[in-house]
Amino acid sequence: MKSLFNVTNKHLKTFFTVLFFGGIWGFMEATLGTILHLPFLDSAGMYAASTTVMLPIAYYLMGMCYKQNRNLRSVAYMGLIAGTIKLSLVIFLGFHQSIYMPAVYIVIESLAMMGALAITRPTKILSPKSLLTVGIASTSYLLVFLCIKQWQGTPIFTDYTTWVNKGEFYLFKANCVMLMYTAISGGIAYGILRLSQVYHWHFNKEKWQKVLFNPITASSVAIVAIATTIILEVLI
Repeated sequence: MKSLFNVTNKHLKTFFTVLFFGGIWGFMEATLGTILHLPFLDSAGMYAASTTVMLPIAYYLMGMCYKQNRNLRSVAYMGLIAGTIKLSLVIFLGFHQSIYMPAVYIVIESLAMMGALAITRPTKILSPKSLLTVGIASTSYLLVFLCIKQWQGTPIFTDYTTWVNKGEFYLFKANCVMLMYTAISGGIAYGILRLSQVYHWHFNKEKWQKVLFNPITASSVAIVAIATTIILEVLI
């Protein structure tokens, strides 16, 4: 049992770290992502939209995964894991666009983040450079998202009214709200971090890493994420 909590192989450590964060992302998509699509939140508009709320969470998770591994490919792998969790619905609901496209978008988010990280190479999660990274990643992702919508038949770039209602909404309004949420949550996290330093709140970082990024925890998180995705989709 001890060896399961003391993974020494570099590639295995990377895999279980990616599996853990990918599982957390998949779980958040299944729970919070599902709630954000419920009709009673429509009145909140872009302030409770999936784009503005889920993107900051996804980018924080990818940032933490990158910081843990310092490996750009781990961010893409994390997106593949989260996308696969989302795609598990195919087993019960069949293979159609409303099932596989969310998984595709998750992978695109991770590729956009990987590209942004390659440009900025931030060393800290809570820093102006990290916020810039998120801005580059989100803008790139939303541009690709709009291009896909255009390819699917929505005249995003060829009809002015549609551009105002869809293009400007996602690329400017929703993107700005998403960045605002990212900055606010980052500021709160930074404040908590500073308080922990002032009041000398200590925790064993190495111990927590062993607990979180090991085969048992990482696999359990992924399994729970898959089960939650399927159960909530069937029930709701």
